[in-house]
Amino acid sequence: MKKKLLALVCALALTVSLVGCALSTPDTVGKIGDFEVTSGLYLLAQYDAYQQAAQLADSEQDTSKVKSFLKATITTDADTGETAVVKDYVAQKTLETLQTLAAVDARFTELGGELTEEQKSAADSYAQQLMDNYGDAYTANGIGLETLKLFQQLQYKHTLLLDLIYGKDGETPVEDGELTEHLDSTMYEIGFITVPLYSTSTFAFASDDQKAEMLSLAQKAADNYNANAPEDTSSQMAAFNSIASSALTGICAVLDAEVPSTSTLQTDLLGESDLTDAFTQEGAADTLRGLAYGQAAAIQYSGYAMMLAVRLDPLGVSTLDALRSQILSDMKGEELDDALAAYGAQMASSLSSSAMGKLPAAKIVNANSANS
Repeated sequence: MKKKLLALVCALALTVSLVGCALSTPDTVGKIGDFEVTSGLYLLAQYDAYQQAAQLADSEQDTSKVKSFLKATITTDADTGETAVVKDYVAQKTLETLQTLAAVDARFTELGGELTEEQKSAADSYAQQLMDNYGDAYTANGIGLETLKLFQQLQYKHTLLLDLIYGKDGETPVEDGELTEHLDSTMYEIGFITVPLYSTSTFAFASDDQKAEMLSLAQKAADNYNANAPEDTSSQMAAFNSIASSALTGICAVLDAEVPSTSTLQTDLLGESDLTDAFTQEGAADTLRGLAYGQAAAIQYSGYAMMLAVRLDPLGVSTLDALRSQILSDMKGEELDDALAAYGAQMASSLSSSAMGKLPAAKIVNANSANS
């Protein structure tokens, strides 16, 4: 659920199908600071910029027709009504992405960061997996394995910067008290059991009446738990699991369905952005926010699933040191990204307009993201 520095790889691999002839490209397009921008990284950043523009297209704009869409105008800020020509927007976002990547590399070096062999191996392994699964698309767009390895290593560096800057021995360390306060006030450790609002055998969705009945049965189980909730976290989890699991048979019986194998107790630490992204049903996130430690509720969190959830004390489940990186990501992630963007923007640039001109956005083929 956590936000990445950039979603370039996922955007390229998962949201589109790309075709085209092999591109003849320069090896690099120049430098930002001491960071050499390879042609593959430029193409990856440019494609992500195009995807961002495509997300802002209106219903009448066909983003699969790249050349015509690049000439179109999109609204870049719904509140102010600010607009931009897609070609200009893509060029600006491409530059911003490359500046941020250069800043990640520079700050990591400045702070004495060094990837371990294990981290490099993990980055390379994930890059290879992407190439194995989506190699045709990458190759057709001039993006090779070395580019994916470079990008994944930069992702590792970005994650490690949180500790290098804000960790215990970091440049501007966040005190334990601040971390604990943020954890208590804006993050939510939950134990939960999910229940699909459809039959897993027939895939027939529950009617509104059936959903209401399932939620009512789940809430009765939550109320039963709340009436005698234990004091300590481990006992809370055990009691909640026992009562909720016992209620599952009756809840699923509303759909004449068996209890799914996936309906087992899990735990997760969520931030505010997670609630916004995952809890899409009206009032669902507010219900979770309103729970005290040890209190449970039934929540329909999306159009196709509900959950029995209990809010837990995060420090009863884990230690502050174990949660430090996750708290820092939630607490300082946006601040770090803003700082990196500003840092990258002031770095000296020797990008070659001639080299970039040989990698035009017009050669992108965006086959499956046309508006439907």
